[in-house]
Amino acid sequence: MALSVSRIYQVVSFFLLIGILLMSRLFYLQIIENTNLASESLSMRMQEVAMEVPRGEILDRTGLALTDTTQHFTLLIFTEQLENIERESTQLAELTGLSSEYLIEQITRHQRPFKVQASIDAMTGKKINSLHLPGVMVVPEKSRYAYRSIATHVTGYINDADNEGISGIESIYDDVLRGDQPEYAAVVVDARRKIIPGIGYKRLRLPAGARPSNVVLTIDRGIQSIVESIMDRHAIKGAVVILQPATGEVLAMASRPNFDANHIEDYLAQRATPLLNRAILSYQPGSVFKLVTAAAALENHIVTPDQIFFDSGYIEVEHLRFNGWDYQKGGRGQLTFTEALAYSSNPIFIQIGLQLGADKLVSYAKKFGFGHKTSLDFTGEAAGNLPIADQMYSGELANLAIGQGEFEATPLQVVSLVATIANDGVKVDPHLVSKLTNADGVVVKEYQGGESKRILSKKTAKELQSMMMAVTRYGTGQSAYVEGGGSAGKTGSAETGRKSMTGQGISHAWFAGYAPLLNPQYAVVVFVEDGMSGGDIAAPIFGEIIQELVAR
Repeated sequence: MALSVSRIYQVVSFFLLIGILLMSRLFYLQIIENTNLASESLSMRMQEVAMEVPRGEILDRTGLALTDTTQHFTLLIFTEQLENIERESTQLAELTGLSSEYLIEQITRHQRPFKVQASIDAMTGKKINSLHLPGVMVVPEKSRYAYRSIATHVTGYINDADNEGISGIESIYDDVLRGDQPEYAAVVVDARRKIIPGIGYKRLRLPAGARPSNVVLTIDRGIQSIVESIMDRHAIKGAVVILQPATGEVLAMASRPNFDANHIEDYLAQRATPLLNRAILSYQPGSVFKLVTAAAALENHIVTPDQIFFDSGYIEVEHLRFNGWDYQKGGRGQLTFTEALAYSSNPIFIQIGLQLGADKLVSYAKKFGFGHKTSLDFTGEAAGNLPIADQMYSGELANLAIGQGEFEATPLQVVSLVATIANDGVKVDPHLVSKLTNADGVVVKEYQGGESKRILSKKTAKELQSMMMAVTRYGTGQSAYVEGGGSAGKTGSAETGRKSMTGQGISHAWFAGYAPLLNPQYAVVVFVEDGMSGGDIAAPIFGEIIQELVAR
């Protein structure tokens, strides 16, 4: 009897062990190896075309999308399923506008199912599908960008072939935005590799991989739209950047010419180089740099705002003559330091720059962020060019004091300078990304604001603010003045060394300022490439932008 019970236990244990092994194998196949088996099944029983790989959205500060994802229709051809290439190509040509020769060439070249590059609307897609051509179908697909997306130079663009971010936020945060769950349009085939009738195509997304996250920017879509609308109205080539002085947040960043991110190939060879983000490229800033010269002189007690100088229309430095921008009218005579900034006197600022010396002027330029990239560290951002102090002779120092010569700065660096003055001398590093969220909007990661550092004493900053107010009230930037809250700033007309067809010197136009005067909310730089006059071209655009921001 004991032996019989023992054998029963052995049999039960054996079958229990077999059951556990079978259950383990089943768990392994259905749970652990599910994705691999699905892929193998997809390969053996289906013919597929890779569709768009989902990417996370790039959102503005309020959660509005900047990528403006839209729907379009894609023509798919399953090469193995075609019965009569010439006949089917002719029928497609009549509906798509493509030549039958082009379609035949594409079909012959592709061994596997593929997408046809064609513009197909919903009605055309419906007509094509109604023909029931073997191996031909039109399916809806998402476009990453709308035709008139905004902030294109900020968001950047992707390579559709591999879903990789190439520029802008798309590139910098590619690992965050990129989806790792590929989607296919597929048809089920039988053992002879023919489509099983009645099943049609399927949209499949493999569950493996991480889901994409969204990148939330500090950009305000409403402000960005205003900026771009005004830039397009004036048809300028250049850039506009708006910072919030107290936080360093980039509220808008726009560059022109613009581009359509869905058709990058159309812009690669254009002479106007629309793919370049001019907000982060370096140029000679001209007289806007006089703000740095003034700041260094005031901070070192070399001058006071009311100190009297004499503008003779020119100044000679080691046998080099530097003329005032309006020297044809003669010298302006006696001017206070405030008036010298208001009227942008080259002779007086060169005199002050020489008195300061190269070491102090270069040192203050570095403090304001010139000569190195900002903390934004944006793709393609230039560091600018700041001369080395101990390698400068007097003529180079004279040029630097008025923002000319070898000195170069980006619009982003210039607007950071103005924001620092507007923020009572405290520099807050500009930043563009505030947080990352998942598909459900839950915050995955939050970024701290830019680092704050006092660059100027509050007294010096207040003196500069008053001097910049003089620029817009009675100086070279009167067209930038805004009624109500008021505005302050500085014009710049930077010589490029090039001449027009008529022999006139070509200059870049700048205006950098802030508004309102009390509790400034917007630090703005307007840069117009080859715009000639900062006071005539850039300052009025600044005024329009501020007026629309205040009115919204």
